[in-house]
Amino acid sequence: MKIQIQKPTKAKVLEMVRRFAAYVIGMFFIASGVSFSRSTNWGISPVNSIPNVLSLRFTQITMGQWIIIVFTCFLIIQALILWKQFKWYSVLQLASSTLFGFLVDGTDALYGLFLPENQAIWLKIVLIVVSTIVIAFGIFLYLEANIMSMPGEGVTLALSKRTKLHLSTCKIIFDVSVILIASLLSIAFFWDSEVFWSLDGTSGMLRGVGIGTVVIAVFVGVVMKPIMRFLKKPVHTLLYGREEMPNEFELAEEIAEEESAAERYAPLEESAADAEK
Repeated sequence: MKIQIQKPTKAKVLEMVRRFAAYVIGMFFIASGVSFSRSTNWGISPVNSIPNVLSLRFTQITMGQWIIIVFTCFLIIQALILWKQFKWYSVLQLASSTLFGFLVDGTDALYGLFLPENQAIWLKIVLIVVSTIVIAFGIFLYLEANIMSMPGEGVTLALSKRTKLHLSTCKIIFDVSVILIASLLSIAFFWDSEVFWSLDGTSGMLRGVGIGTVVIAVFVGVVMKPIMRFLKKPVHTLLYGREEMPNEFELAEEIAEEESAAERYAPLEESAADAEK
């Protein structure tokens, strides 16, 4: 028996090229936002906070390299959570992690050419705001391309599938967990500091995690709402040329809501069945 692989049409190839381009551009924007916030020393996005703290302590390894290492650990955590439900192709997340790590190192070098090391308070605030907006736009493009989730998002999806909790709830659990781990690592690494935290962010026990981390964690979702409202349909049409389809994150949320509703209404259905008897 011969297995025939259908040759992709020209339209399908062009669609994949557009989606991959949007995926890489989205990652570039996310990496840029990471570099902007990282330059302030006020903390970066939660998922990158552990690599950031490690890069401050072990400077011989770059931030991008630490991202690849930590994200590989996130992939292992996914496998442990899902176990038999873990899909072999999820290993391809290592490719997206490697790409993102190189992009972060590249944007660090690029923006380091003109961003001052000693920044005024107003500049730090501006960069955190810009970082939040840029990351939100990057995540929008990255999700809309629907190519492959990065390991951090993969852990959130795995938690949602395993626990049947809403994706937003699992996202909060993940963000709080990584921020807590990053904070504990920072305190352990810089325990001999005289102060707990300093305004410049370069001294004290708490480094690599700070007000910037909290702002980005809270407001990225807020900023994404108007971006999706105005850009989702035109960007989807540009990428796919057809009616929009839910991505894996939206599907996971829908499944969690359906299963949660089923659990809520099950007792009512049982009571109704007993009453009929």
